[in-house]
Amino acid sequence: MRPEARRYLGRLGKRDLSLEFKCLNAMQNTPWVINTPVLEVLRWAWDNDQEIGGMPSKQNLELPVYPFDKSPQDMTTAEEREALKAWSGRRASVYDHNNRTMSKRIAHERTIQLAEEYNKYDAFYFVWQNDFRGRKYTVESFLSPQVADWGKSLITFARGVEVEADEDVDWLAIHGANLFGVDKVSLDDRVLWAYMNEENVVKTAENPHDYDWWKEADKPWQALAWCFEWYGFLREGKGFVTHLPVHADGSCNGLQHLSAILRDERGGHAVNLTPSHQPQDIYTDVALATIEKVKQDAAAGDELAKQCLEFGIDRKVTKRSVMIVPYSGTLMSCREYISEALKERIDKGQYDPWGNLFPPSKYLSTHVWSSIQDVISSASTVMDYLRQVGSHCARQNKPMEWVTPTNLLVRQAYPQLSHRTIKTMIDGNVVKLSFQDYQQDTIDLNRTRNGSSPNFIHSMDASALTLTIDRCHDLGIEDFAMVHDSYGTHAPNMPAMSQLLREAFVDMYEQHDVLMDLKNHVESYTEGGLPEPPQQGSLNLSKVLESKYFFA
Repeated sequence: MRPEARRYLGRLGKRDLSLEFKCLNAMQNTPWVINTPVLEVLRWAWDNDQEIGGMPSKQNLELPVYPFDKSPQDMTTAEEREALKAWSGRRASVYDHNNRTMSKRIAHERTIQLAEEYNKYDAFYFVWQNDFRGRKYTVESFLSPQVADWGKSLITFARGVEVEADEDVDWLAIHGANLFGVDKVSLDDRVLWAYMNEENVVKTAENPHDYDWWKEADKPWQALAWCFEWYGFLREGKGFVTHLPVHADGSCNGLQHLSAILRDERGGHAVNLTPSHQPQDIYTDVALATIEKVKQDAAAGDELAKQCLEFGIDRKVTKRSVMIVPYSGTLMSCREYISEALKERIDKGQYDPWGNLFPPSKYLSTHVWSSIQDVISSASTVMDYLRQVGSHCARQNKPMEWVTPTNLLVRQAYPQLSHRTIKTMIDGNVVKLSFQDYQQDTIDLNRTRNGSSPNFIHSMDASALTLTIDRCHDLGIEDFAMVHDSYGTHAPNMPAMSQLLREAFVDMYEQHDVLMDLKNHVESYTEGGLPEPPQQGSLNLSKVLESKYFFA
């Protein structure tokens, strides 16, 4: 271990980390079992090569057969060479696809094998750990509450909780609607959706192999697990003992933290920090703002703008760009995500008026990016300040540090990288091996600046999760299924968790001026002063306590 890392661990060991240990222990004390009905369907789907919910194909795609009656060296005409080039391209594409999906196939098979192995136990537990920012992760990487849809669907709580109140039932219903993508409507409408689909649920639970309704869900394997659970409730009614983890997700959680830090009223409303009758959808807000700007260009005669309007600009075009803002998103990454969104629609059959997606995605990215700044100006303001702090530290060759609201000392130390190339002989041939080497005593300015915002915000959402679990544990809630900004427990415990997570968030930011705390800490070990943090707005954080859609 490097000396500076050893010194950091020594400092960390002297801090009061009781809040962090209490949270990790509560998560580790949650017993799990395998969801046997889901496992049986998943094994059937895998053995029969059913590609459901993003599952990889079990088999390689067949490589195109050589279609020509002469060897490549005998092809002399331009037409022959062009045909050979096209065939080679198709073959290379299939070959690359098979290579890319190999790791997914291995992971999928390994996940099923683990589930079958653990299915003989009455209960098993996961080991949880913090990363350097305080975020919680399971040590297990295949079967856990934090893996892909099919992996999550395979586990459920070992302890059951009896469904007694109407609110208990509502949360079980809301969870199902969310899994099917019915999450842009009111909570009451989500509950109604679950009851309106009783027939579909019954048919799914009784014959999941042949009845395809559940396969169209946003998260089909977790949706299947919900169908089995909702079917059980429909048969037994009140008194049904539920084991299924149900989740409440933050509304673009990174932006929620940025808006709370700066008390940004407009941004806070856009990400449901304030009460409303319907959930606010920041992705749609940005899409509408983008459309208005594109309309202005179209009115001025811009043909590309007219084509974009005709093609359609919806929340899917803007969603991924908005999501990556708190984590040092760039205009370039914005363009790439827009291009992917356009391609997805074209792949589903929508007419492509461009042929080349670079011009429209580049054009739209400028308007999407500026619209994001309009809707959530606090995001760029806070991120700029965090990057300024990171640069201040790196220029003095110091790691960037801060203390979270749970008293965790976070140390972001990105050494400069150098590239080295080694020449060696393998089987008589000269081979060049390139790798990156760390310059341990030199802090990298760009990496420190770029990492400052995502790491700081991740540490804030980790603190909110820690404080929430600790409060839930004090209230007697025992079982947790947590994925950073997705909080899970039994449906009957969700009303209490929903209230406690709001209280933890509000108290955390009312009791800690996190940017001022950051400034004071950094100034304690660097030379020269930092500017004052940006001025806060007028958002009343206590309104979060009344917001139904803050986490929903």
